[in-house]
Amino acid sequence: MTEKTKDKSTREKSEPTELEVIKYLEAHPKLLLDNPKLLSETPPDRRFNSETVVDMQRFVVKRLRLQVDELKASSNHLVTTTRDNMSILERTHNCALAVLNAKDFHALSAVLSEDIPLFLGLDAAAIGIEVSPEESSMLPAGADAALRLLTPGTVDILIGTDAPTRLRAKTDGGTALYGAAEGLVTSDALVRLTPTDTMPVGVFAVGSRDEGCFSQDQGTELLGFLAEVVSYAVARWWPTQA
Repeated sequence: MTEKTKDKSTREKSEPTELEVIKYLEAHPKLLLDNPKLLSETPPDRRFNSETVVDMQRFVVKRLRLQVDELKASSNHLVTTTRDNMSILERTHNCALAVLNAKDFHALSAVLSEDIPLFLGLDAAAIGIEVSPEESSMLPAGADAALRLLTPGTVDILIGTDAPTRLRAKTDGGTALYGAAEGLVTSDALVRLTPTDTMPVGVFAVGSRDEGCFSQDQGTELLGFLAEVVSYAVARWWPTQA
């Protein structure tokens, strides 16, 4: 036997038999699912070559392959969306912790101007509280740096009398809600801060320089949660105004 014949014989012996392949697939049923490319490269059955016979198997296989591609695309989209949602949830929690860790209005002002925009990838955050001229003179120390003082009725004008939130795809300002960043914000989200026995009605706002960043079809659950945390933080120091 020549050396060439030996090499050929060795290669043939090293290849698994059909029965071995079947047994392997039976022992590893997820192999084809984890490797869909193997199915896509499987040639169709050509047993029907007559022009008078329509081979429906080709159409079935094609449809199944399309369904596999669609399921794979949907799965990838679901994974991506879940990751994005988890990222937003984590960033919202970081904002809430920063707000709760603020020791006074001076610290809260830094959280509003630095931490919240950074965590949320936005350009501005603000708190507006409706106060009369008499009440504004009794605010706690540092409150004027953290809060935008609004005349009574402003929150209803901004959000509406019945709505808890308002998302504006485009805004040209109209109030000094964002202070120095007022001219920068072109899209924002507003959440009503429910008044308490000690604190008047207010608004929590976040804004972006990108027009259309917010729209009415977006969810507001996480933003509402953050607004509740902000309201709690403000109410902790508000009674000290007396």
